[in-house]
Amino acid sequence: MKTLFFVFLFISYSQRVLADNIDDFIQSIQVATYDCPDDKFMRQVNEYLRSRSVLQEQLIKFTVHKSHWLICVGKNDEAQIILENLLSDPLMDKNSQSYANVHYQLGFIFDVQEKPEKCDFYRKSEQLAKNKFNDIYLSSQLGIINVCENVDNVGVKLGRLFLLLKSNLLKDDQKALAHIHNNIGLLYSSIGQRSLAADAYQKSYQIGLNVYDEKHQLNTLISIITAHSGGGDYEKAKLMIDELGKRNLTVNTPLSNSLFHFAQSRQAYRTNDYESLRKSLRSWDVFLKQTSNQTMQILYELYVASLCLYDEDKACVNDFLQKQNASTSAMPARLSKHLYYIAFLVKANLFLGNIEAAQISFDNYSSISLEKIKKQQASARVLGVANFNNEIMGLETSSANAKEQRLQVILLACIIILGLIVLGYLFWVRGYLRKLASDPITGLSNEPSVLAIIKKVKVPKDTKVNLLALFDVNNFTSVNVKYGHKAGELALKQVADCLKQVTREKDIVGRVGADQFIVCLVNIEELVANELLSRFQRALDDLRLRVNSEKTVEIHSSMHVYRSANSLSDVDDVLAEIRSVLRKA
Repeated sequence: MKTLFFVFLFISYSQRVLADNIDDFIQSIQVATYDCPDDKFMRQVNEYLRSRSVLQEQLIKFTVHKSHWLICVGKNDEAQIILENLLSDPLMDKNSQSYANVHYQLGFIFDVQEKPEKCDFYRKSEQLAKNKFNDIYLSSQLGIINVCENVDNVGVKLGRLFLLLKSNLLKDDQKALAHIHNNIGLLYSSIGQRSLAADAYQKSYQIGLNVYDEKHQLNTLISIITAHSGGGDYEKAKLMIDELGKRNLTVNTPLSNSLFHFAQSRQAYRTNDYESLRKSLRSWDVFLKQTSNQTMQILYELYVASLCLYDEDKACVNDFLQKQNASTSAMPARLSKHLYYIAFLVKANLFLGNIEAAQISFDNYSSISLEKIKKQQASARVLGVANFNNEIMGLETSSANAKEQRLQVILLACIIILGLIVLGYLFWVRGYLRKLASDPITGLSNEPSVLAIIKKVKVPKDTKVNLLALFDVNNFTSVNVKYGHKAGELALKQVADCLKQVTREKDIVGRVGADQFIVCLVNIEELVANELLSRFQRALDDLRLRVNSEKTVEIHSSMHVYRSANSLSDVDDVLAEIRSVLRKA
């Protein structure tokens, strides 16, 4: 009998310890509603969702966390099914954070889908989160302000956003501030103030650089691009698209790639660059199929149809127009009033000879254009917008100055105490170690150093590969002989600087011979790798060496590529084999 009692105690204790460990894990992966869950924890989350040892309350928290992650990766339909099942679960605690979060997430999904139920869920989540769950409360308030209040009452909306900004400036919550500035941008966009919207989005982006990684920044970049494009500033839009592409090289998910190629396609569509549109649509189609965003799918079909119109493909254009008559595949209500879309309908119906439909679309275009002009000429409202914008800028400046003054004394003391130690470490120890591992001419890692780093590269995941590219400066010897060794060294420096500029921060780059450079791309998709390699070679092909005030010399280079589905511990043998092939050639 005693034995059974002790066994029972041991089992109870073990279950309690396991439950505590799971609670600690749940706490460690929690993120605010305006953040996205970390991908690296999702495998463990799914394992807990299948485990029988997880308590019901813990299971609900894991399920809500997964639905949040699904929304962040663009799988709204899957998330909606999970959330609606949770909402009907009789075991859900109506006072819990999970219950409030379920309502907010459903409100967000219905907002994206432009369904009227969104406001019911936003208001319910605001009520459930008030004085308890600050992030859910803030996100719910922002949703209500932007999409649930009277559209014409812009002054009141800006006033509420201003008060939210003021309260969070005092808390110094950088993530909340970035979120609020993003919503200010949304409000400016809704009244046609694209320049002010771009400024607000840019502010959100700049704040986010200090607290978010690349993945969390992509949507804000899309908003900036949209604002610049909507205002007709395609040059600034192109610069931000390039920034988006640079950030996406690190993220490289189906959703992020879909966003990037969407931005490229829209830019080409707006500027009537149909050959660029044709190219970007091919890439976008690959990644769009891996997400479940109906709005982006319809926009993709619009851009395809515009390309069909350019190619004078009547069957394709007619097929798109027929789909627009069906409720399931028609343009969403918000986008159906966009002038670019209506202008396409006019041209498409004229192309097909449907004069009556073209006239209806043209009348619609005229009516919406006049309405937009009236809105933008509402001087009192625009003046109010400008005044609120100035107040926000002044508040931020005064808050930043006060914060800076508080920190100055502390920082000064820390700098005096730690200065000598830090300087000694930076300039002596680290400088010496860097010198040992660096090539003295180019500043890149030397051959022993870069090969040692590459040998540590692990086996790539799924269908990805590890890739080595060896770049050979073919005319290095002739430049050396004809113009002297200083010209040869300058050529090597130019090649090194070029590779530094076009490679990503996580790529491994080094000099491995008198006239050879190596680049290692780790755990990368074949498609992305091919795009990068093409970019590298184009950049090298454009290099010119100025040997005197009158003469420049082209720097000729060739590239040799090795792909592997395994680790690169045998890089010495691979490099030796490539060099052997080069010598024979």
